[in-house]
Amino acid sequence: MRGQVVFRSSKDAMVLSEGRKFRCELAGRLRKKGKNPVVVGDWVEVELTEGIDDGADGRIVSVEERKVWISRRRDVGRARELIIAANLDQVACVFSIAKPRIKFGALDRLLMAAAASQLPAFLVLNKIDLGIPEEMEERLAIYPRIGIEVLHCSATADEGLDQLKNKLEGKATVLTGPSGVGKSSLISKVLGIQIRTSPVSEHNEKGKHTTTAVTWHTAEAGTAIIDTPGFRDWALWGLDPCELAQWMPDLAGEVGQCRFRDCLHRQEPGCGVLAALSEQRIDPLRYRSYIGILDSVLERQERDR
Repeated sequence: MRGQVVFRSSKDAMVLSEGRKFRCELAGRLRKKGKNPVVVGDWVEVELTEGIDDGADGRIVSVEERKVWISRRRDVGRARELIIAANLDQVACVFSIAKPRIKFGALDRLLMAAAASQLPAFLVLNKIDLGIPEEMEERLAIYPRIGIEVLHCSATADEGLDQLKNKLEGKATVLTGPSGVGKSSLISKVLGIQIRTSPVSEHNEKGKHTTTAVTWHTAEAGTAIIDTPGFRDWALWGLDPCELAQWMPDLAGEVGQCRFRDCLHRQEPGCGVLAALSEQRIDPLRYRSYIGILDSVLERQERDR
């Protein structure tokens, strides 16, 4: 039986096939394959069984090749790739005006991860009912200029939800962002289902993990929304420092002008990115974000040696 994984716990997985859900264990050989043998979104082959431990409905015996996926670095213990979900169409980067306030460095990392995975991405800015400060408006205005669509929403005030629903229609979209930005609230409103939500701490504006595991929600007309646990920061996985700039659209167009192929665009002679920066073709805030991301990748690379 062929089906798609819609939920994955540490012990088993939930597989959706022909409108029914089946709780499945993993075959022994899959458990030995590594840290990401089966992830949400995978298409799998299931053998239905009876009497497996604790009444499981079947066993996943094989996984089809993943077409596309998005992942980040996990630093618990030995660093490894953590695949968030697979077989997606697009990425919705969900951040909020406040409680917690948007961190542009985390947004840029997430956009880079999506670009490197060949996935279209857009920004969902939630909690606009709290009011957008002028300096934040100026920073946000950069993104449409570099081809990143920004949707303004409020799950509380029901603003921008029709626009978001239209953007999600007919596609498999992973909604990911920091804890407390309102991902589950937005999904509840768009799909008309109840998902548990938690308040944000007034002390440090950090959210709690309402969603504790990646969950694939199916809707009509081929629409799927993948809810994910919030993150504190998004660490990039598998990107070479020399290639980081090519995943930022405003820098990518200048990389070809660099004299050296391994240019890191910091102080190298003949750097096309630095030339564009001096000629104001690249926003200084975006360049500063790039340098921060580059430094963090180099630091982790050194740590792994």
